[in-house]
Amino acid sequence: MKPLASVIIITKNQKDFLSKSLPVLKKQKLPGDLEIIIVDSGSPKSVINYYRQFNPKIISIKPKDFNFSHAFNLGASVAKGKYLIRLSGDVIPQKNDFIKQLISPFSDQKIGATYGNYQITDHIYDYPPFWSQKDFPQKSIRHHTEFRPLSGLIEKSLTDYKNIYKMAGGCCAIPAQIWQKRPFNQTLKFGEDAEYAWYLHSIGLDIVYVPTAATIHQHQKIDKLNYSFKFINTFFQLLPIISNNWLKIISNEPL
Repeated sequence: MKPLASVIIITKNQKDFLSKSLPVLKKQKLPGDLEIIIVDSGSPKSVINYYRQFNPKIISIKPKDFNFSHAFNLGASVAKGKYLIRLSGDVIPQKNDFIKQLISPFSDQKIGATYGNYQITDHIYDYPPFWSQKDFPQKSIRHHTEFRPLSGLIEKSLTDYKNIYKMAGGCCAIPAQIWQKRPFNQTLKFGEDAEYAWYLHSIGLDIVYVPTAATIHQHQKIDKLNYSFKFINTFFQLLPIISNNWLKIISNEPL
């Protein structure tokens, strides 16, 4: 029997974090099986051996070949689940119904993706400038866009820009059948989740924030100046990609 969901963990040498997240994942309460896939980009053998006790599929890639899209697409290509859960190695689910909560909105076929709640409760670092605490409220949010010519390039407000690009890639879920039609864009080093959010809106699907799918996202302490530079750099990487996507739409080419 195929699993209901496949969790794809993208990691490198993060045993401290996965020693917290893997036990929670193994205890998930679901009306079906859960598959765990670890895509690792250079952990030592001792760390890989630790992961094996949780019986995951393990895919190893060279550090020089790593980017987030490539790593996730590799994991998704061998996944058997109906739903694909993307989990960064430093994101730790907090409850045994985490996956059930994350996939529950897919009962509505107009939902193309969901993302969970990043909680910063241990004071290791602050929220990044472009993902503030107010972006993770206690109420669910359904991101819907009236897609029109040049959506994502020309918007009326910053709120509209955020709405069309909003998806927290470190803790998100996508139906496998959607990913199979269009994997993540591997030309992007960062911002691939934002570009995928744009793609989902372009085909008429919405994205749902699920506050009850709670996680702790543990980064090292943030240098806010460097993160601001990264955000600006990501935006300028996105612009030519979205422009090219629009040229494909105009030419009736697949995205």
